[in-house]
Amino acid sequence: MANGPEKFFVFADDRQVYGPADVSLLQEWARQGLVSPETWVFHEGSDTWARGKGIAVLNGLLTAPTPSPETRAGGVGLRGGQLRRIRLFAEMTNEQAEAFAGMLERVQARAFSPIVRQGEHGDAMFLLLEGEARVSIRTQGKEDTITMLGVGDFFGEMALLDSGPRSADVVANRDCVLLKLAKSNFDRMIAETPEIASRFLLAMNRFLGGRLRATNERFAKAQQFARGASGQIAAPSPAAMQWKKGF
Repeated sequence: MANGPEKFFVFADDRQVYGPADVSLLQEWARQGLVSPETWVFHEGSDTWARGKGIAVLNGLLTAPTPSPETRAGGVGLRGGQLRRIRLFAEMTNEQAEAFAGMLERVQARAFSPIVRQGEHGDAMFLLLEGEARVSIRTQGKEDTITMLGVGDFFGEMALLDSGPRSADVVANRDCVLLKLAKSNFDRMIAETPEIASRFLLAMNRFLGGRLRATNERFAKAQQFARGASGQIAAPSPAAMQWKKGF
Protein backbone atom coordinates (compact mmCIF):
# COMPACT_ATOMS: atom_id res chain seq x y z
CA MET A 1 0.00 0.00 0.00
CA ALA A 2 1.35 3.45 -0.90
CA ASN A 3 2.14 5.93 1.88
CA GLY A 4 -0.20 8.86 2.53
CA PRO A 5 -3.95 9.19 1.97
CA GLU A 6 -5.63 6.76 -0.37
CA LYS A 7 -6.38 8.23 -3.80
CA PHE A 8 -9.12 7.22 -6.21
CA PHE A 9 -10.10 8.15 -9.76
CA VAL A 10 -13.61 7.72 -11.18
CA PHE A 11 -14.50 6.91 -14.80
CA ALA A 12 -17.86 8.69 -14.99
CA ASP A 13 -20.87 8.27 -17.29
CA ASP A 14 -19.60 11.10 -19.52
CA ARG A 15 -16.49 8.98 -20.27
CA GLN A 16 -14.23 11.40 -18.39
CA VAL A 17 -11.92 10.49 -15.50
CA TYR A 18 -12.33 12.55 -12.31
CA GLY A 19 -9.84 12.70 -9.45
CA PRO A 20 -7.73 12.29 -7.52
CA ALA A 21 -10.26 11.94 -4.72
CA ASP A 22 -9.51 10.93 -1.15
CA VAL A 23 -11.82 8.56 0.74
CA SER A 24 -14.08 11.31 2.10
CA LEU A 25 -14.58 12.93 -1.33
CA LEU A 26 -15.19 9.57 -2.99
CA GLN A 27 -17.81 8.76 -0.35
CA GLU A 28 -19.45 12.15 -0.87
CA TRP A 29 -19.65 11.49 -4.63
CA ALA A 30 -21.33 8.16 -3.84
CA ARG A 31 -23.88 9.83 -1.54
CA GLN A 32 -24.68 12.31 -4.32
CA GLY A 33 -25.26 9.46 -6.76
CA LEU A 34 -22.22 10.32 -8.89
CA VAL A 35 -20.68 6.90 -8.24
CA SER A 36 -22.95 3.88 -8.74
CA PRO A 37 -22.37 0.15 -8.09
CA GLU A 38 -21.33 -0.24 -11.76
CA THR A 39 -19.06 2.83 -11.98
CA TRP A 40 -15.40 2.04 -12.62
CA VAL A 41 -13.10 3.31 -9.84
CA PHE A 42 -9.29 3.29 -9.91
CA HIS A 43 -7.41 2.77 -6.61
CA GLU A 44 -3.97 4.32 -6.92
CA GLY A 45 -2.48 2.41 -3.98
CA SER A 46 -3.13 -1.01 -5.50
CA ASP A 47 -2.94 0.21 -9.12
CA THR A 48 -6.24 -1.53 -9.95
CA TRP A 49 -9.65 -0.72 -11.43
CA ALA A 50 -12.81 -2.10 -9.82
CA ARG A 51 -16.56 -1.49 -9.99
CA GLY A 52 -17.94 0.78 -7.29
CA LYS A 53 -19.62 -2.20 -5.61
CA GLY A 54 -16.16 -3.72 -5.13
CA ILE A 55 -14.66 -0.71 -3.32
CA ALA A 56 -14.72 -1.40 0.43
CA VAL A 57 -14.90 2.26 1.52
CA LEU A 58 -18.16 2.63 -0.47
CA ASN A 59 -20.04 -0.20 1.24
CA GLY A 60 -23.57 0.92 2.13
CA LEU A 61 -23.32 4.19 0.20
CA LEU A 62 -24.11 3.14 -3.36
CA THR A 63 -27.47 3.24 -5.12
CA ALA A 64 -28.58 2.04 -8.54
CA PRO A 65 -27.76 4.38 -11.46
CA THR A 66 -30.24 7.15 -12.19
CA PRO A 67 -32.16 6.53 -15.47
CA SER A 68 -31.23 8.66 -18.45
CA PRO A 69 -33.00 12.03 -18.79
CA GLU A 70 -34.43 10.73 -22.09
CA THR A 71 -36.64 8.32 -20.12
CA ARG A 72 -37.38 10.18 -16.88
CA ALA A 73 -40.25 12.64 -16.70
CA GLY A 74 -42.45 14.42 -14.25
CA GLY A 75 -44.82 17.36 -14.01
CA VAL A 76 -43.41 20.66 -15.21
CA GLY A 77 -44.92 22.62 -12.34
CA LEU A 78 -44.71 25.97 -14.20
CA ARG A 79 -47.57 28.37 -14.81
CA GLY A 80 -47.79 30.36 -18.03
CA GLY A 81 -46.47 33.53 -16.42
CA GLN A 82 -43.48 31.67 -15.01
CA LEU A 83 -42.65 30.10 -18.36
CA ARG A 84 -42.76 33.52 -20.03
CA ARG A 85 -39.85 34.66 -17.84
CA ILE A 86 -37.70 32.45 -20.06
CA ARG A 87 -36.75 34.53 -23.10
CA LEU A 88 -37.75 31.83 -25.57
CA PHE A 89 -41.37 32.14 -24.41
CA ALA A 90 -41.46 35.85 -23.56
CA GLU A 91 -43.65 36.88 -26.52
CA MET A 92 -46.39 34.32 -25.84
CA THR A 93 -49.51 35.28 -23.95
CA ASN A 94 -50.06 33.70 -20.54
CA GLU A 95 -52.70 31.43 -22.08
CA GLN A 96 -50.37 30.31 -24.87
CA ALA A 97 -47.51 29.70 -22.45
CA GLU A 98 -49.86 27.73 -20.19
CA ALA A 99 -50.85 25.51 -23.12
CA PHE A 100 -47.21 25.11 -24.13
CA ALA A 101 -46.24 24.09 -20.59
CA GLY A 102 -48.72 21.24 -20.87
CA MET A 103 -46.58 19.79 -23.68
CA LEU A 104 -43.37 19.82 -21.63
CA GLU A 105 -41.83 17.31 -19.24
CA ARG A 106 -39.46 18.11 -16.40
CA VAL A 107 -36.34 15.92 -16.32
CA GLN A 108 -33.21 15.85 -14.19
CA ALA A 109 -29.59 15.01 -14.95
CA ARG A 110 -26.91 14.33 -12.36
CA ALA A 111 -23.54 16.07 -12.58
CA PHE A 112 -21.17 14.34 -15.04
CA SER A 113 -24.02 12.39 -16.70
CA PRO A 114 -24.76 12.57 -20.45
CA ILE A 115 -28.05 14.22 -21.45
CA VAL A 116 -27.79 13.41 -25.15
CA ARG A 117 -25.10 11.43 -26.97
CA GLN A 118 -23.51 12.12 -30.34
CA GLY A 119 -24.81 9.71 -32.98
CA GLU A 120 -27.98 8.70 -31.14
CA HIS A 121 -31.26 9.45 -32.86
CA GLY A 122 -33.05 12.31 -31.17
CA ASP A 123 -36.74 12.55 -30.41
CA ALA A 124 -36.83 15.69 -28.23
CA MET A 125 -35.30 19.09 -27.57
CA PHE A 126 -34.29 20.36 -24.13
CA LEU A 127 -34.23 23.70 -22.34
CA LEU A 128 -31.97 24.19 -19.33
CA LEU A 129 -33.95 25.36 -16.29
CA GLU A 130 -31.24 24.91 -13.64
CA GLY A 131 -27.55 23.99 -13.73
CA GLU A 132 -24.85 24.02 -16.39
CA ALA A 133 -23.93 21.70 -19.26
CA ARG A 134 -21.32 21.49 -21.99
CA VAL A 135 -21.61 20.68 -25.69
CA SER A 136 -18.78 18.59 -27.10
CA ILE A 137 -17.81 16.58 -30.17
CA ARG A 138 -15.84 13.34 -30.07
CA THR A 139 -13.13 13.30 -32.74
CA GLN A 140 -10.44 10.62 -32.89
CA GLY A 141 -11.31 9.51 -29.38
CA LYS A 142 -10.85 13.00 -27.93
CA GLU A 143 -13.49 15.35 -26.52
CA ASP A 144 -13.58 18.78 -28.14
CA THR A 145 -15.73 21.17 -26.08
CA ILE A 146 -17.71 23.52 -28.33
CA THR A 147 -19.62 25.70 -25.89
CA MET A 148 -21.12 25.89 -22.41
CA LEU A 149 -24.87 26.05 -21.75
CA GLY A 150 -26.52 27.95 -18.92
CA VAL A 151 -30.02 28.61 -17.62
CA GLY A 152 -32.39 29.50 -20.48
CA ASP A 153 -30.27 27.88 -23.20
CA PHE A 154 -31.77 25.12 -25.34
CA PHE A 155 -30.38 22.29 -27.44
CA GLY A 156 -31.48 19.34 -29.55
CA GLU A 157 -33.90 21.45 -31.59
CA MET A 158 -33.07 19.61 -34.83
CA ALA A 159 -34.77 16.52 -33.41
CA LEU A 160 -38.12 18.32 -33.71
CA LEU A 161 -37.63 18.58 -37.46
CA ASP A 162 -35.99 15.38 -38.67
CA SER A 163 -35.37 12.96 -35.74
CA GLY A 164 -31.85 12.56 -37.13
CA PRO A 165 -28.75 11.55 -35.18
CA ARG A 166 -27.41 13.93 -32.56
CA SER A 167 -24.36 15.79 -33.86
CA ALA A 168 -22.87 16.40 -30.39
CA ASP A 169 -22.76 15.21 -26.81
CA VAL A 170 -24.37 17.34 -24.11
CA VAL A 171 -23.11 16.51 -20.61
CA ALA A 172 -24.23 17.96 -17.28
CA ASN A 173 -21.39 19.80 -15.53
CA ARG A 174 -23.56 20.15 -12.43
CA ASP A 175 -26.92 18.72 -11.37
CA CYS A 176 -29.41 20.01 -13.96
CA VAL A 177 -33.16 20.45 -14.27
CA LEU A 178 -34.43 20.59 -17.84
CA LEU A 179 -37.67 21.00 -19.75
CA LYS A 180 -38.12 18.40 -22.47
CA LEU A 181 -40.27 18.88 -25.57
CA ALA A 182 -40.82 15.52 -27.28
CA LYS A 183 -41.24 15.51 -31.05
CA SER A 184 -44.57 13.70 -30.65
CA ASN A 185 -45.88 16.56 -28.49
CA PHE A 186 -44.48 19.15 -30.90
CA ASP A 187 -46.22 17.46 -33.84
CA ARG A 188 -49.45 17.45 -31.85
CA MET A 189 -48.99 21.15 -31.09
CA ILE A 190 -48.64 21.93 -34.81
CA ALA A 191 -51.85 20.05 -35.55
CA GLU A 192 -53.95 21.33 -32.63
CA THR A 193 -52.58 24.82 -31.86
CA PRO A 194 -50.61 26.02 -34.90
CA GLU A 195 -50.55 29.63 -33.65
CA ILE A 196 -48.59 28.57 -30.54
CA ALA A 197 -46.24 26.40 -32.57
CA SER A 198 -45.67 29.30 -34.96
CA ARG A 199 -44.75 31.71 -32.15
CA PHE A 200 -42.38 29.16 -30.69
CA LEU A 201 -40.65 28.51 -34.03
CA LEU A 202 -40.24 32.24 -34.71
CA ALA A 203 -38.66 32.79 -31.28
CA MET A 204 -36.38 29.79 -31.71
CA ASN A 205 -35.34 31.02 -35.17
CA ARG A 206 -34.26 34.37 -33.69
CA PHE A 207 -32.17 32.61 -31.06
CA LEU A 208 -30.56 30.35 -33.66
CA GLY A 209 -29.79 33.40 -35.79
CA GLY A 210 -28.00 34.98 -32.84
CA ARG A 211 -26.08 31.76 -32.23
CA LEU A 212 -25.00 31.67 -35.89
CA ARG A 213 -23.84 35.30 -35.82
CA ALA A 214 -21.81 34.65 -32.67
CA THR A 215 -20.24 31.59 -34.28
CA ASN A 216 -19.34 33.57 -37.40
CA GLU A 217 -17.70 36.25 -35.24
CA ARG A 218 -15.60 33.62 -33.48
CA PHE A 219 -14.55 32.21 -36.87
CA ALA A 220 -13.54 35.68 -38.06
CA LYS A 221 -11.44 36.32 -34.94
CA ALA A 222 -9.81 32.90 -35.23
CA GLN A 223 -8.92 33.58 -38.87
CA GLN A 224 -7.43 36.97 -37.99
CA PHE A 225 -5.32 35.32 -35.31
CA ALA A 226 -4.23 32.61 -37.76
CA ARG A 227 -3.19 35.20 -40.34
CA GLY A 228 -1.10 37.00 -37.77
CA ALA A 229 0.49 33.77 -36.57
CA SER A 230 1.23 32.05 -39.87
CA GLY A 231 0.00 34.17 -42.73
CA GLN A 232 -2.61 31.56 -43.61
CA ILE A 233 -6.35 31.42 -43.15
CA ALA A 234 -7.43 28.71 -40.74
CA ALA A 235 -10.40 26.60 -41.72
CA PRO A 236 -13.15 26.08 -39.13
CA SER A 237 -12.88 22.76 -37.30
CA PRO A 238 -15.41 20.02 -38.17
CA ALA A 239 -16.63 20.17 -34.57
CA ALA A 240 -17.35 23.88 -34.78
CA MET A 241 -19.11 23.47 -38.10
CA GLN A 242 -21.44 20.86 -36.60
CA TRP A 243 -22.32 23.21 -33.74
CA LYS A 244 -22.91 25.99 -36.26
CA LYS A 245 -25.47 23.83 -38.03
CA GLY A 246 -27.24 22.92 -34.81
CA PHE A 247 -27.82 19.55 -33.22
